[in-house]
Amino acid sequence: MAPPSRTDNSASRLDTADQLPAGAGPLPDVADRIEVPVPAGGTVLAVSDLHLPPHRTGVSGRCCEVIARRLESEAGPITVVLAGDIVELLAFPGTDANDILTAHQDLCDALAGVTARGGQVIYTAGNHDGDLAWDAQAAKAVRDATGARVCLAADLRFPGGELVRVEHGHQIDPYNCFHDPRNPLDTPLGHHIVREVIPKIEWLGRDWLNGAHEMADPVDFPSFLASRLVYRKLARHLWWIVALPLVLFFVVLPALGYVRDRYPDAGSVVHDAEILAYGAVVDIVLIALIVMIVSRRAWTSISALALSERGYGQNSAARERADELIAQGYTGYLSGHTHHPELHAHGDGFYANTGSGTSVVEAIDTMRLMPPVYLRTQQLSWLEMSAGADDAPMSVRLQSARVELPGATPTERFMSAARNPHSSEPRAVANWPGGPDWPAHPRHLRNRRHLHKHLREHDAAETP
Repeated sequence: MAPPSRTDNSASRLDTADQLPAGAGPLPDVADRIEVPVPAGGTVLAVSDLHLPPHRTGVSGRCCEVIARRLESEAGPITVVLAGDIVELLAFPGTDANDILTAHQDLCDALAGVTARGGQVIYTAGNHDGDLAWDAQAAKAVRDATGARVCLAADLRFPGGELVRVEHGHQIDPYNCFHDPRNPLDTPLGHHIVREVIPKIEWLGRDWLNGAHEMADPVDFPSFLASRLVYRKLARHLWWIVALPLVLFFVVLPALGYVRDRYPDAGSVVHDAEILAYGAVVDIVLIALIVMIVSRRAWTSISALALSERGYGQNSAARERADELIAQGYTGYLSGHTHHPELHAHGDGFYANTGSGTSVVEAIDTMRLMPPVYLRTQQLSWLEMSAGADDAPMSVRLQSARVELPGATPTERFMSAARNPHSSEPRAVANWPGGPDWPAHPRHLRNRRHLHKHLREHDAAETP
């Protein structure tokens, strides 16, 4: 599939070399595409979208520790594919890639250990680390720290004849694709959103819109906005719906009983007061139901303003790309970019998405009639491909986990209690060939009971 076209503003750009940023220029050692042979019986581990910041955080540190442990558990040579957006250069303009790598030295050491054991590390640049395509200093820092071969795309050739294309995936996203990835002045719309729009939104709504830049579905922002309005603005002012019934039951009604016992002649008045109190409770319950219905309708109406596909619909362009490549003789297509881990059979081949290793804000279903809660969690997911020995076919496995992060309000925690379906430890959720796919059903992503059923089916499929 050809990348979506964008208006070429090259006529208005500066074309002379002395007007480009320092270090910019053609990099012959950053190839457009390289072919990577995978040895028989070898393992390929693919990760993407770690978005490592200049300063180590709890999220980036956990990600590096988990991946480093997994790499160090392989005693023999393996192939590691870093499928883009590993170092976060877009959100921190002017940042030195070497500073980011130094802050996450444990991951760099683990990757360097892979090459020292005879393995190989491949780094396909994405849109958040697109500087690697033209910044010689950044590309050199990555090579020196990790031993990686930097490129824009790669073909993994397995001993059984299978061929898997690896791309980050931003070039099939019309909001984030580059017209010329070698041009440092080529800035897609997504660049401006990350650097200019989202920081201002979070500053304006810093007490209730925090996490907007971490949304798993950026186009789902209207739904996110409506949910936060309900749980972080409206809910904090509805304490009286709970307080009034408590006052009636624990203060007013006992006082009326005391008055009836103390003044028998006032029985009819007390009886009328009790009727009014119970009526008030019924009114409060009705008001609460109306608030729930109005909140749900407001969330539904605002969330309908989303301008593009949501959730795993963001992988639809990549699935089409997989179908195109499979028709050309490829076995599969591997990408990242959307932060939605996926492994699906496509005809005789497959499409796989590595997901991410960073924090994401995504919807968790709540009780009926109420909007979903947008929780901040850290996603930990990657793909493992095994090359068959003696011309045996290859196999693919998707590992995935979510770790809940602080930041939710008491109301959000109450509404989502025991409803986050994901495991907090990485585990296999899908296989190819043979299945099951991931996600096999949308309910697996937001409903604990359906996810557990899927995992039982996965474990049964793996049992000989």
